[in-house]
Amino acid sequence: MVDDNGAPAAPPARLEELRALVDDALRGDCAATAVWYADKLATLSRGAVEDELRLARAYAAGGDPARAARLLEARLGAGPGAPPRPLVAQFRRGDRSSTAAPELRARLLAARCLARCGRHRECCETLEPALRDVAAADDGALPRAGGGPPAAAAAPAGVDLAAAACACVGAAYEALENRPRSVAWLVRALRLDAGCAEALDFVVDRRLLSADEEAWLRDETAAALEGSDRAWVAAVYGARLGCRDADPAGDAARFEALERVHGLGDNQEVLRARAERCYTAHDYRGAYEVARRVRERDPYDFGCAPVYLASLVELGAKHELFSTAHELAKAYPQKACSWFAVGCYYLLVKKNDQAQRHFHKACKLAPRFAPAWIGFGNAFAAQDESEQAMAAYRTASRLFQGSHVPLAYIGMEYLRTNNLPLAKHFLRGAKKLCASDPLVANELGVVEMRQGLLDDACRTFQEVLRLLERLPERAPLRRACAASVFNLAQCYRKRRRFEDAARAFGVALSLEPGDAAARGALGVALHALGGAHVHRAVECYHVALAMRPDDTFCSEMLSRALRDVASVDFDDAALLAEHRLAAARIDDDDDAAMA
Repeated sequence: MVDDNGAPAAPPARLEELRALVDDALRGDCAATAVWYADKLATLSRGAVEDELRLARAYAAGGDPARAARLLEARLGAGPGAPPRPLVAQFRRGDRSSTAAPELRARLLAARCLARCGRHRECCETLEPALRDVAAADDGALPRAGGGPPAAAAAPAGVDLAAAACACVGAAYEALENRPRSVAWLVRALRLDAGCAEALDFVVDRRLLSADEEAWLRDETAAALEGSDRAWVAAVYGARLGCRDADPAGDAARFEALERVHGLGDNQEVLRARAERCYTAHDYRGAYEVARRVRERDPYDFGCAPVYLASLVELGAKHELFSTAHELAKAYPQKACSWFAVGCYYLLVKKNDQAQRHFHKACKLAPRFAPAWIGFGNAFAAQDESEQAMAAYRTASRLFQGSHVPLAYIGMEYLRTNNLPLAKHFLRGAKKLCASDPLVANELGVVEMRQGLLDDACRTFQEVLRLLERLPERAPLRRACAASVFNLAQCYRKRRRFEDAARAFGVALSLEPGDAAARGALGVALHALGGAHVHRAVECYHVALAMRPDDTFCSEMLSRALRDVASVDFDDAALLAEHRLAAARIDDDDDAAMA
C-alpha cells in the first residue's frame, strides 16, 4: 500500500492507534512521550491537519511554545514575511473544539504559543484576520451603544472558541499597553460567551476598567445569565466586579447569596473577592481575616497574597509579615510576590532602603506586577524622594489603568510638595475612576481648601457626607470618612457658618471620639457662637487638653473662654464679633490636620 508519491502508506489502524496513544499521553501529562509519538504520526499521516495539531499541542505541553508556533505558522501560511491571505475562515459564536474548523483551532493554539513567547504583536496578527466578522458586529464599547444584542449565556456543552480567541487578543493588546483595544476585545469575549472566565479574570486582575465600567459589565453579564442554570456564574462575577461598588450596603446580600443559594461561600475565588472588597472599604481587619482563611488552606495562593500582605502592613503585624515573607521567599524565590512580601516587611519596620531594594527586585522579576511598583513608590515617598516615587506610581498607573490608587498616590505626592494644580489634576482623575473612595475625595477637598476655593471644597466634602449617610452603622468605611467630615467643618468655620461647623464637628467626633483636634475645633465653633454655647466650649477645651495636654492653642482658648464666662455679657455684639475673629485666626495648616 503506497501513497501518491510512491512511499509506503501507514495502515489506518496504526494511525488510529497512534492518535489514541498521543491523546492519552497528553491527558496523562506525559509530554515527552506525546511529542515522540506525535512526530511519527505527523510523518505517517503525511501532514494531516489534525495530526499536526496534536504535535503542536505536544510541543506546547512540553514547554516548547516557539516550536509549536513555527509548525502551525507553516501550516497556516502565517508568520513573518508571509503574504496576506484574501480568504480566512472566520470564528463564529458557538464554535466548539469539536465542531470548529481545524484552521481556527490551529490559529488559536498558534496565537497562545506566540503569546507565551512574548510575541504579542504576532499573536494579534494571527487571530484578528479570523475575527473580522466579530469585530464588525460589536465595537466592544461600555456601555453598549444603542443596546444591541444581549451577551450569550454560557453553554455547558463546551468552551466558545470565538470568545477564547477574543480573550487571547485582548490579553495580547494589554501586554502591548494598548488598553482601549484590550478592553474592546475582552468585552467582545464576554458578550460572545458570558461564561468566558479567562476574559473576566484578566479584566479584574489587571484593573482594566473603571468602577462604572465594571458595574456596566456586571449588569450586562448578569442579564445574559439570568434564568439559566448558570446563575451561579453571574453571582461569582458580581462578587469579582463589585470590589469598588459605590453602594457597600449590597455587599452582604451579594456574598450571602453566594454562600446560601449557590454553596460557594467557601470557594477560594469568592473568598479572595471578599477580602479585596473589605480592603477597598478600609476594613483591614476584615480583609486580613478572610485572606488568612485562604492562606491557611493554600499558603501559596498568589492571587490573594497581595491583599493579605497589604492588610498585615495596615495592621502593623510585623511578626506575621516577617514569617510570611520568609516562607514565600524560601519556597518561591523566582516569584515577584515573594520579594514584594519582603519589601512590605521592611517598609513596615521603616527600613526604607531595604524596602526599595526588595521592591525593585520584585519589579525586575515581574515588570507588570503593579503592587510592587506602588510599594516601590511608597518606599521612596517615605524618604521624601518625590521624583522617584512619582516615577514608580506612574508605572503602576500605566499597568493598572482602571485603578484609582496610583493616581491618588501621585496626587498626594504633588500635594505634599505643594504643587496644587497637578495634585488637583491627578486627584480628579482618581475620583473619576472611583468616586466611592472617601480618601480621594478628602485629598481633593484639601487641595481646594489650600487654593482658597472653599465652595468647591465644601461640595467635595459633602459628597463624602452623603456616602456616610448611606453606610450601615458599624461599617468600617465610616471611620475613613472622619477626615473629610472634619475638613468640611473647617470649611464651614472659615465661611463663618459656625452652627454648621459645630454640627459637622459633632459628626466627626461620633466617628472618632478620641480625636483631640476635632474636640478642640468643636470648642472653637461653639465659642464663636457665643451666649450659652461658651459653657459647652469650655467643656470641649477641657476634654481636648485632657487628651493632649501640650496643645497651646486649646490652652489659650480655654483661658479666654473662662474669662468670658466669668465677666462678659455675651449679648454685647462687639465682643461677640471679637470672639468670632479670634476663632478665625487658626493657622490654615491646622485646617487639614486630619488630611
